Amino acid sequence: MATKKTYTAEITCDVCKKKETIHEGDPQSFDSVSCAVREIGYRDEYGNFHEENKQTLLVKDLDLCPECREKAYAKIIAGTSQMFSLDYYYSFFK
Repeated sequence: MATKKTYTAEITCDVCKKKETIHEGDPQSFDSVSCAVREIGYRDEYGNFHEENKQTLLVKDLDLCPECREKAYAKIIAGTSQMFSLDYYYSFFK
């Protein structure tokens, strides 16, 4: 008896944190998009925010849902990092 394996993956929007579960062969609405990201600061080990003196503007590939993808064409995304961690948090620049 033959068995068929199917694969599923869960993609999370890097900005709004919406999730989408994708089954093998199904189309996906989330896309990896090159976006303008301004690094505005970081959080220290106590959770206090420290603003960067120089706020560099980078182009990064982010996984975005359709709503955030449309906003990203017109707005810059702000990025903050967490000290002693690889976590990076994104939101739309205000």
